[in-house]
Amino acid sequence: MRKQGSLSLAQTQWLDDLAQADHFNHWVFSHIAPHLGDEVLEIGCGTGNFTVHLANHCRHLTVIDLDADYVAQTRSRLSEADHVTFHVGDATQQQWRDRFDTIILLDVLEHIEQDQAFLNQLAGLLKPGGRLILKVPAGQRLYNRLDRSVGHYRRYNKKNLSRTLTDGNFTPLALHYFNIMGIPGWWVNGSLLKRTIPGGGQVGLFNRFVPLFERLEQRLPPPVGLSLMAIATPTMA
Repeated sequence: MRKQGSLSLAQTQWLDDLAQADHFNHWVFSHIAPHLGDEVLEIGCGTGNFTVHLANHCRHLTVIDLDADYVAQTRSRLSEADHVTFHVGDATQQQWRDRFDTIILLDVLEHIEQDQAFLNQLAGLLKPGGRLILKVPAGQRLYNRLDRSVGHYRRYNKKNLSRTLTDGNFTPLALHYFNIMGIPGWWVNGSLLKRTIPGGGQVGLFNRFVPLFERLEQRLPPPVGLSLMAIATPTMA
C-alpha cells in the first residue's frame, strides 16, 4: 500500500469532502449492511467515514490504516465505542491472530500493487462462511489524474475483478456496478480539466442528488458505474 507526500494531501482532501457527503455514505453502507457478521475487520479506515456506521452494526470491529493521523481521527469519532480496536500499520504485512466473519475494503484494493497475493492473505483470515466486501473504482478507461493523485494502481471491471478474486482464493457471490451518475464528473475533472481533486463544492452538490440516484439504481441496476462492489467468500479447498 502506498500513501505518502502529495498522495496523502489528495487523499485527505477526498476524505474531508466525503465526511460531509452523508447521503452518499448512507447509500454505500446500504450495500454493505446486509452482509455484515459479528466480528468485522475494516482495512483502510481512513478518517472513519464508514467506520462509524460499521461500529453500530457488529459485535466487535477491528480497524487498520497506514496513516496514524487517520486512525487518531477515527478513534476520536468513536471514543466511547469499547468494542472497536484500532491499529496503525500496513495491512499487507500485518500478522493477525483473530479470525473474522467479515472483511471490508472500501476503495482500498486498487492501492495495493499485488492485489491477488493480498486477497490470498485475507482468505485465510475469514471464518468458514465469512464474507469479503469490496468497493473498487470501475472502468480502466476512466483512469486519470484523479486516480494517480491518490495512488490507484488500476480500476476494475466485472471480468478482471472476478478473475482476481478467483485467483486470490475467493468465490465471487455478487458483483454489481454502482454510481453511474458519478462517471461524468470523474471524467471532466480528471481527464478533461486534469485536476487532482474535484472543484470546490462538487461533492456536496452531488450528495444532494444522491437520494434520486439511489432510487434510479434500485429500479434499474446500471450496466456500468464509477465503482464496482463485490461480495465473495473464501474458496473451499
